[in-house]
Amino acid sequence: MMPFPQPPLDQSTRNRIFYSLYGAVFSAMIGVGIVIPLLPRYAVTMGATGIWIGMIFSAFALSRVIFLPVFGRLSDGYGRKRLILAGLFSYSVISVSYMLAGSVYEITALRFFHGMASAMILPIAIAYINDIAPAGREGAFISSFVSSSYLGLSLGPLLGGVILEFFSMNAVFVSMAIFSLLAFVTGFFYLPDLSPGQVVKPSFREIVIHKTLRGPILYQLMYALANGTFMVFLPILAVGDPSISSSQTGLIILVSTLSTPVFQYFFSRVTENFGRYHLIASGVGMIGISLLIIPVLHGLVAYLSAALLLGIGRGISLPAMYALVTDAGREIGQGSASGMVNMSLAVGLIVAPLVSGAVMDLLGIGMVFFLSGLVSLLCTALFIRRAEDPS
Repeated sequence: MMPFPQPPLDQSTRNRIFYSLYGAVFSAMIGVGIVIPLLPRYAVTMGATGIWIGMIFSAFALSRVIFLPVFGRLSDGYGRKRLILAGLFSYSVISVSYMLAGSVYEITALRFFHGMASAMILPIAIAYINDIAPAGREGAFISSFVSSSYLGLSLGPLLGGVILEFFSMNAVFVSMAIFSLLAFVTGFFYLPDLSPGQVVKPSFREIVIHKTLRGPILYQLMYALANGTFMVFLPILAVGDPSISSSQTGLIILVSTLSTPVFQYFFSRVTENFGRYHLIASGVGMIGISLLIIPVLHGLVAYLSAALLLGIGRGISLPAMYALVTDAGREIGQGSASGMVNMSLAVGLIVAPLVSGAVMDLLGIGMVFFLSGLVSLLCTALFIRRAEDPS
């Protein structure tokens, strides 16, 4: 299989691509983050039951599973910019459309199309960044870029809560549309239309079984279970601790979310100096330990410590994981590689909540954390084995 050559770039063009994409993704993720925690409340006002709330969020993930590999391959053949701009413009239109929805069926349909638009933005942007990543600095380059997503999703929920408190739910949707439109304008005027220069089109089977992608796919499946457990079930677990208020629960989640890009920035600088699978194993091990100890913790400081450990674990492992994706993309196309890895995350986000919910109903909420922790430690052992035997 012939490789996908990296286009020759001067530093000025590389910086222009990086910062225009960073600004576009940051704005888009703020818009997404604004509505995520408020959408269930909005759906309840239309009579949504728990099952329908689950359907509303599953529709988003299902759409990504379907369209991520499709758009990834399209971007390899027809360029990144047009797909990214189409996704950002669709975000703006869909954001306004939420105000017109009159039933849970319409909201579910909008979430499906929202997921389709999402498949055109972040994974394709990551593929674009992988195209221009300097050889030998892949981990640092892509990790610096991915922080745009974490920062946007961190600030979005806070901003959405403020907008809802002082205005209305429609104002939340308008704000989401404005941020998405701002991202579209940024990309339209400042993002160069650089073709990755495809040489061959690998089959779907070649992408799935590519040996360099096996580790990242396993990581994303593990990450979906671990992160979903923390984000969804920690607030439920914290209700049983009288020393933890709802605002403190938000602080715990914020510490975990914000610590990831901070430590990711640091560890991305050492990705090329250590074995990538050793770094992934170290980070995943920390994630597993943090999940195992959460059910036995009490008090704010203990929960904050576990959240910080989880964030550090992600910060250590993500740069190395993305560097592996970049390596694979140079053989099968960055769009194809990024699309496949993000599709595995989307699959995990569909399956993990169902498994965790069943475990909670049968064995209690503490077992949800123990299960996720044990799965993470099992993956740690697999990554250590891969580090020792890369073949």
